[in-house]
Amino acid sequence: MLAKTGLFDNRSVTTHWEYIPDLKTMFPTLDVKSDVRWVDQGAFVSSAGISAGIDMSLHLVERFAGRTLAERTARQLEFDWTENPD
Repeated sequence: MLAKTGLFDNRSVTTHWEYIPDLKTMFPTLDVKSDVRWVDQGAFVSSAGISAGIDMSLHLVERFAGRTLAERTARQLEFDWTENPD
């Protein structure tokens, strides 16, 4: 739905692996990444699925409130936070 708005044109995005081929076909102006759990483009952030969305959320907690709170949040969730490779 967001791709239809044009806001992601010429930006990197990701989605669930099952939908990557369709997203690439339907929206050729998107730079669709298949090797990451989330993509952070500043004001625009996308994730590759449900658990990847939790990883992305922890990334955003880190971005806005710091690493310590993100780690404590992951621990509170009992969630093994997987970060994107640099």
